Amino acid sequence: MKKVVRKVADTLRKLSPLFGSAGDLANVIEEFGLFNGIVYDDGNGWEYDECKLRNPFSYAEQGWNCPRLAAVLNSDNSWTCSIGYGIHCVWLTFDEDGDVINISPDYIESNRCWGTDDYDERIDIVRHYLERE
Repeated sequence: MKKVVRKVADTLRKLSPLFGSAGDLANVIEEFGLFNGIVYDDGNGWEYDECKLRNPFSYAEQGWNCPRLAAVLNSDNSWTCSIGYGIHCVWLTFDEDGDVINISPDYIESNRCWGTDDYDERIDIVRHYLERE
């Protein structure tokens, strides 16, 4: 497995306590690499549909069923993904070395998921998880 894919997968797994879909996405990229398109599971395992998207997304019916994960491989070789199966999510961009270069949490009000409605504090929460060993 490529070193960058392993690094991104390990980083995503650090976020799985916050968003369970991060673990799913880590498993998916270990299988398909840093994909450009949609990976989905309709009950028979993960399938990959290569397509060009403008915006990554993560979605699952009722927050768990039939998950879909969409990611974008950018022209500068950075990779942008989304984690979160409910209404809350975070978009992450990784550089070509597998380092996180952008964290963009959702703006939807909720103290239940995030514990704060402040956007910058949400970024700090994600950074806190990423700094854990």
